[in-house]
Amino acid sequence: MQINTQKKDIIWNYLGIFFSLGSQVVWLPVLIHYLPPDILGLWYVFVSIGGMVELLDSGFTPTLSHSMTYAWSGAMDLKKQGVVFSGERSGPNYALVYGILSTCRTLYFGIACAATLAMLFAGTLYVQRIAADYLSWQVYATWGLYIASTFINLYIGYYAVVLVGIGDIFHKNRAQILSKGAFLLLGTAGLVCGFGLLSLGVAYFTSGFVLRFLCKRYLIKAHKFDELFRKYRHQKQYSKRHVLAMMWPNAWRDGLVTVTFYLTGQATVLMSSGFLSLYETGIYSFSMQVINALIGIANGMFGAYVPAIQSAYVSRKRKVMKALYAKSMACAFHLSFWGIIGFAIVGIPIVQLLRHDFIIERPAFLLLALSVYLLSRHRNSAAFIVTMNKLPYTFSFIFFGIISISATYIGLAYFRLGIWGLILIPLAVQSIYNNWKWNRVVNRYLHTTEIKLMRQGTAELMRIVGERIFR
Repeated sequence: MQINTQKKDIIWNYLGIFFSLGSQVVWLPVLIHYLPPDILGLWYVFVSIGGMVELLDSGFTPTLSHSMTYAWSGAMDLKKQGVVFSGERSGPNYALVYGILSTCRTLYFGIACAATLAMLFAGTLYVQRIAADYLSWQVYATWGLYIASTFINLYIGYYAVVLVGIGDIFHKNRAQILSKGAFLLLGTAGLVCGFGLLSLGVAYFTSGFVLRFLCKRYLIKAHKFDELFRKYRHQKQYSKRHVLAMMWPNAWRDGLVTVTFYLTGQATVLMSSGFLSLYETGIYSFSMQVINALIGIANGMFGAYVPAIQSAYVSRKRKVMKALYAKSMACAFHLSFWGIIGFAIVGIPIVQLLRHDFIIERPAFLLLALSVYLLSRHRNSAAFIVTMNKLPYTFSFIFFGIISISATYIGLAYFRLGIWGLILIPLAVQSIYNNWKWNRVVNRYLHTTEIKLMRQGTAELMRIVGERIFR
């Protein structure tokens, strides 16, 4: 059964991304007003530590999503590489769907426990070391809430992944919007009332709980997953051992790749807090949040199309894959470019007007934006390759990730390169190979080039816009 991405899925995907990123960026003027740069930097250290321990499920999350898409599209079984293709008119393989779900329910509980223990001991020691001058009951309470939130997010976080896997972008993003709305409301109210950093901890805990509760509810109400559990709970064809054996070869590779994504992204926040002041960490983290938000919004169309691209692969429709990919990559480029330029011209002066000590150097911001966009571009290519249940990029991502983080450490520790080292070194390392290699691999598979791909996608976007304006 081909999963088709509808207009409402794309719209709600953009809304979901906007609200998700808005919880960190859209209300940044509020954060800037009520929190000094050093306390804001401490919050981003919390976020980075949480992101690090959540890497424990990094391999299984994308693998779960891909496997669920295959099963929902009618695949007969999972394979360690590729998939046992469906027939032209086959429906969802519900027995396989249940096998995947039951496996992940047990697996994610163990992952959540391991992550919680890591944050409780190693994470707490790190926070005490880098924030010795700021420790108080409020800091400890916020950190405790963040640890509890991480457990909930990991343990029942796969519900949101399953919704994406079966192509229900609409309900997944409705849940995301409501949860981030709760974050914004509680966080803003708490800051205004003077609760400071603790407001963010309470808001984050509530947001994660709401998201997971709603995703589970939609799976039960809209897709009758409770009936699925009752009907197939005794099936033995797709046992936990079998499903895990099929998922594991790509899961551990995907996990290592995701770790390198972290090392070339959020880990720089932790590194900056070790060599720079919390004030400088706050400025750098703020810039990263804005850039990631703009590029994340730009990639919204691709995120909505991923289930359809995977389904087209199962149904062996390469032309459909090419059309969806071209349109989404062109959209990502144009929105990223104009969003970054717009913030550099208008946004930076507004930020400095709100708080004069938040000084963002425009050249550094633009170069950081270029680095993040190039990373995002080749990661999108990797995400396309994963739809075929193959990971040929694993070694290069890990190798250059290690080189990037090692070179950045040397630049900061021994040459005192500061923020410029955080920006230039990863950009130079990734441009040696990854920034161009995997785009070319995908383009060859689709029998196109980067220029032709962008032209095709841009033409399709202009056609759509023209139809909306002149119809």
